[in-house]
Amino acid sequence: MDTAHEPIAIVAATAADLATVARLADVIWRRHYPGIITVAQIDYMLARGYSEPALRPFLDARGAGLAIARCEGTPVGFAAWYRAEEATTTKLDKLYVLPELHGRGAGRRLVAHVEAAARADGADALILNVNKHNAPSIGFYRRCGFEVRESVVVDIGDGFVMDDYVMAKALGGTGAGDLR
Repeated sequence: MDTAHEPIAIVAATAADLATVARLADVIWRRHYPGIITVAQIDYMLARGYSEPALRPFLDARGAGLAIARCEGTPVGFAAWYRAEEATTTKLDKLYVLPELHGRGAGRRLVAHVEAAARADGADALILNVNKHNAPSIGFYRRCGFEVRESVVVDIGDGFVMDDYVMAKALGGTGAGDLR
């Protein structure tokens, strides 16, 4: 697909899109994460995070959402978010774009969509977790205005951990320093 000059549309996902999101995640994760995490952990996390029951709350929960980036109607990426435990904070839980679309605005459009949804829900901060060894994604999030807030290691079961940075971005008038 030649997408160099095609507009990217961001649309709200529906229940009918959940299988599409799972297929996109499978393709993107298997191309992006080898060398960052093991194939066994990729399989585990895909099974755990992209089943219909795992994705459904993004459609149904208050303050949550799931959006798909489309190029000429073809799904090329997605983002999912929910209210974090921290007051007035939204967590960007998933943001993935097909590698051939990197640098063409789909990721930035998805981030802007999540920021707008978070503001509409009353959030003044957006947070996310990113693997400490995922340099391309860390760089992307920095370019979008996120800063590393802390380092965490989270046990996700079956002997796997997520060795992440928590990154944060102020929404609206507060400064990034307020997020620490």
